[in-house]
Amino acid sequence: MAGYSPQLQALSNNSASYSSNITYSPSSSYSKVSSFSPSPSGSPYPASIGPMESGGLRSRYRSSPILYNSPTGKEDYMTDLKSLDTFLRSEEEKQHRVQLGSSDSSSPSSSPTFWNYSRSMGDYAQILRKFQYQLACRSQAPSAHKDEADLSSKQAAEEVWARVTMNRQLLDHMDSWTAKFRNWINETILVPLVQEIESVSTQLRRMGCPELQIGEASISSLKQAALVKAPLIPTLNAIVQYLDLTPNQEYLVERIKELSQGGCMSSFRWNRGGDFKGRKWDTDLPTDSAIIMHVFCTYLDSRLPPHPKYPDGKTFTSQHFIQTPDKPDTSNENVFCIYQSSINPPHYELIYQRHVYNLPKGRNNMFHTMLMFLYIIKTKESGMLGRVNLGLSGVNVLWIFGE
Repeated sequence: MAGYSPQLQALSNNSASYSSNITYSPSSSYSKVSSFSPSPSGSPYPASIGPMESGGLRSRYRSSPILYNSPTGKEDYMTDLKSLDTFLRSEEEKQHRVQLGSSDSSSPSSSPTFWNYSRSMGDYAQILRKFQYQLACRSQAPSAHKDEADLSSKQAAEEVWARVTMNRQLLDHMDSWTAKFRNWINETILVPLVQEIESVSTQLRRMGCPELQIGEASISSLKQAALVKAPLIPTLNAIVQYLDLTPNQEYLVERIKELSQGGCMSSFRWNRGGDFKGRKWDTDLPTDSAIIMHVFCTYLDSRLPPHPKYPDGKTFTSQHFIQTPDKPDTSNENVFCIYQSSINPPHYELIYQRHVYNLPKGRNNMFHTMLMFLYIIKTKESGMLGRVNLGLSGVNVLWIFGE
């Protein structure tokens, strides 16, 4: 610490005076101490002190000079570095206690030595009495709750998936599978549906039927038009199946268009829908989860062959989707379906071979339940749903799981 020279002052004029400066010479040997030279007044204190360890004088002496008590007896004379270091430590302790007890030390941070590790709690008693302390409470921040909920949700999902497969690494791919599946729904179902709605609406206008615009006409009117105009507009009946979900056709068509934008259904809200005509979504309108589940089931209805037991054409929906208040027959080993046990908020469970697979509730419940449904088809049903292959040669949805 070259060039570092704190001033040492005597307490009284009658006492022995100290040398005015203490200088350090980094190039000197650390094992030697220069000789003591008494001052003219006879003081036995050194006029100059040679190099010593940096621990002897600390950086906190850069503050204003500190007054020291002068030794009075011969036994108080300092003859080596150890006694000097002991003396400095003693004076430092005294000065520090004075500062802690002084009234103008209003803040703990005002003392430059407040964070010294060598201090005891008793040294700070005066300061601590000035402040009132209380136990900190656990953070109630939403992010903390979210992290805990996500962790507990993941653990619960692992337990459910463990009943389907022993491969616990599957959950590492869940986010990727979900993104791919959402994209598949968007590109395979929503975008083509929106394009066909616009095409059919244009045809209806050209045919002089502006009152039958999709999204404006009632579902019953569209069903009637699909029967009458089937030879002219054969795809109208297929579109009607996708729209047979709610009486509010205007909202449904508008929301399907919104969900089809952004590539991966970025506007999807699992427990609600979108704003409609300047008002917030309410429970009289279907949730986005209900819309996506309905269009998914309707799409697979169109891909499965007709069945005499289901003349309405809802072959997949009738066999593989059940909605409360109806309940699945869990005693029947042949029942393999997605069961919606709650409408608001929406919650889905999977029924397979007399077992109920109840994945964690929340924003991913529907997608993860659908993914488990498809994963079972891929791994336990050889990729076949009845007579239809859901792999590359058929519906081509199982690619989302990779090899």
